[in-house]
This record gives sequence, structure tokens and C-alpha cells, in this order.
Amino acid sequence: MRRHCLLAALPLALLAVPTAGAAPVRNMAPLAKSVGCFACHAVDHAKVGPSYAAVAARFAHDPNATAILQDAILNGHQGTWGIIPMPAYAPDGDLTPRQAHQLARWILSLR
Repeated sequence: MRRHCLLAALPLALLAVPTAGAAPVRNMAPLAKSVGCFACHAVDHAKVGPSYAAVAARFAHDPNATAILQDAILNGHQGTWGIIPMPAYAPDGDLTPRQAHQLARWILSLR
């Protein structure tokens, strides 16, 4: 009986073990708010730009999604979501590359 309990608990224990290189995604909403992202974006509905949920859905199966979004955040972008350009938040501006990376991971987690 004891061995069966241990075997039954094994899958649950494996779920608690983080995968290699996978760090938890922090809530980046306060940073996004402080640099003005919510002026054009919302989590669950379109504003001037797309919702973060729509961005996450569009890039859900793209292995380069984090890098693509980080680049768009840092350098700006136009064309994927229409004619209104996304302004750049370059390293000499409001965000560091690390912060842009964290924001991209957070956005992708919102699907």
C-alpha cells in the first residue's frame, strides 16, 4: 500500500520541479503601467494597439516570440497590427533590454 501511495504521488512531485531554464514569469503590469504601455494596450481588449491576450495568442506557437516582442518593445514596430506604429522604448529610453525581455515573457503568459 505504501509503495502505491509513493507511485501515485510521483507525477504530482514531478509537476513541482521546474524545467531547466524556466523561471517563473513575474507580473510586469506595474512596470508596463509606469512606462505608459497601458495607454495603448490592455490585457483583454484592444485599444490603440492589440490586447496582450491577442498578442500572446498570435505568437503562441512561435519559438522566437519572446525575442520578436522584445525587439518590438525596444525598437518599435509597425505593420503587424495595422498602420499605427508602436513607439520604441530603446535602451537609452524608458526600458532596458532585460525589462523588455521580462515584459515580452509576461505578455506571452497572458493567453
